[in-house]
Amino acid sequence: MSRRVALLVAFAVAAVSVGAAFALSTGDEANAAVKTRQIYMSAVEWKGSASVAKEAYPTARLPGGGGYESCAPGSDGCDLEGDTTKWAVETYRFDTALVAACVGERVTLNIFGVNSAHHDINIPDFGKSFRVKRGMLSRVTFRVTKPGLYPILCITHQPSHRAELLVSSCA
Repeated sequence: MSRRVALLVAFAVAAVSVGAAFALSTGDEANAAVKTRQIYMSAVEWKGSASVAKEAYPTARLPGGGGYESCAPGSDGCDLEGDTTKWAVETYRFDTALVAACVGERVTLNIFGVNSAHHDINIPDFGKSFRVKRGMLSRVTFRVTKPGLYPILCITHQPSHRAELLVSSCA
């Protein structure tokens, strides 16, 4: 009887080991088949200025959040350095507003910081938050599992500094 129990235990251990090995190899093959989509973006600041002799300084209030800046003539902001003959505006943007991927892909966002000391980026639908610093390429990787339009937000420069990730079935 004890030999029979020992054989049953040995058989059960062998079956579990084979099953675990199969599950691990199947998982590796499935992961190897997942395509990684590399997306490259830059965090940039757009600037514009005008002569007060040609265009009146706009006095309309801009949304808060650091994404838009308007500098009146004579101010030190926007690189005016006290110049009373010009006014200027600045806004932060990604160099592309829409990026795309297919359902099931692994996405690696590569974001290069051009302007501003840093950008705090949040991709809420994928639970990703990270910092992009000027002169550095920051990367974040995640898997997209369902179609949709997902925001990529710079928390530092709202509301203008954003992009959208479009995920479609691609079938």
